[in-house]
Amino acid sequence: MSKERVLPMNLPKQLRAVRVYSFTSCLRLTDAVWVALLAARGFTLAQIGLAEAVFHLASLLCEVPSGVAADLLGRRLNLAVSAVFEIFSDVTMAFSPNLAAVCAAMALKALAYTMISGTLEALTYDSLKTAGRENEYLQADAKISVLQKLATALGSLASLLSDVLQFAGFYLANAAICFCSLLAALTLQEPLVTEAQAARQQNPFADIAARLRVHITDSAAVLRTTPLAVRLITADAIISLPSYLTTMFVQQRLVTLRWDASWLFVSPLLASAAAMVCTALARRLHPGKLCPLYRLCALVCGGGVLLAGAGPAWGCLVGPMLVQASLSVWFLHAMQRFNDAIPSDRRATLISVDSMAYSVLMIPASPLIGLIADVTGLAGAGLCALGGLVLLSALALPRRK
Repeated sequence: MSKERVLPMNLPKQLRAVRVYSFTSCLRLTDAVWVALLAARGFTLAQIGLAEAVFHLASLLCEVPSGVAADLLGRRLNLAVSAVFEIFSDVTMAFSPNLAAVCAAMALKALAYTMISGTLEALTYDSLKTAGRENEYLQADAKISVLQKLATALGSLASLLSDVLQFAGFYLANAAICFCSLLAALTLQEPLVTEAQAARQQNPFADIAARLRVHITDSAAVLRTTPLAVRLITADAIISLPSYLTTMFVQQRLVTLRWDASWLFVSPLLASAAAMVCTALARRLHPGKLCPLYRLCALVCGGGVLLAGAGPAWGCLVGPMLVQASLSVWFLHAMQRFNDAIPSDRRATLISVDSMAYSVLMIPASPLIGLIADVTGLAGAGLCALGGLVLLSALALPRRK
């Protein structure tokens, strides 16, 4: 591994740019209503679940390569290109005539997301490391997380515009917001904390094939020799499953409970509010061990999914709140430990492996949950199965000294 060094950076300006990018990249007007919008166009839940599976298949294929690109070519470049792909995705979805076009848009969206995944965290951690302040990552990440959840909450309010915006209007508005993300990415500075990163910045494509081979070999070696990283990747993948699936299928469950589409924002809004509060509280926690923390968070998360799937209308509000609250606590501390355990030159790649594990599970889970809902005629049946799985992971977790 190359010798690490600290290079000067305007850290306050860098962190402001990171926060702007984080906020705009999470301000998506369609996330709270896209299932209902597609269902209103005649797509079944199984078809919508298939489109979501395409998203995660594309994520699986692109996750690690995008992380490698971030480490070898630059994190700033990755974030800028991500915004461009997101714009293409929104425009494609806006004018999609059939399921194939919807799936193509979802694949583009996945590519955009994978280029952010791991890259933003790596850029933030290494930006702090240039100033020798990486121990402040948890606090910085908490502030970024709150902004992301605030953006998600504000985006969910877009369901109020369902009588004003047509299907295409929602996605074209998304594209305009993505352009703001692109501008924010262009103001970022590439953090350079190792000699290899400094050399890469001077000529990112020099000896790319040789550097790629070494990078892959070294990244695999880190996973083989860092059991904590492997355990965290596994835990993250399992507990993450309800994160989006709950939001996704609660949309249709509320519709079957005769909620008007313009009120679908209430559930994600409350969930985002709960996540923001718990993120602010979680940064004051100092858990000595992660196993007990995972057990507690998984129990709360699984219970929230069951409530969202089997409870009355209020359960569709409280359940997602419990899910997002527990995930906020877990990931804030898990990501700090994960970053501390891995080297800077491989950071984006290894965080991408963490995200890839989530996609591996989501590929079968998304259409399966939709199929269970279609077969049973109950929009919440699949969520109940998912909640049971997460609860089982908490109960099956071995006790570690």
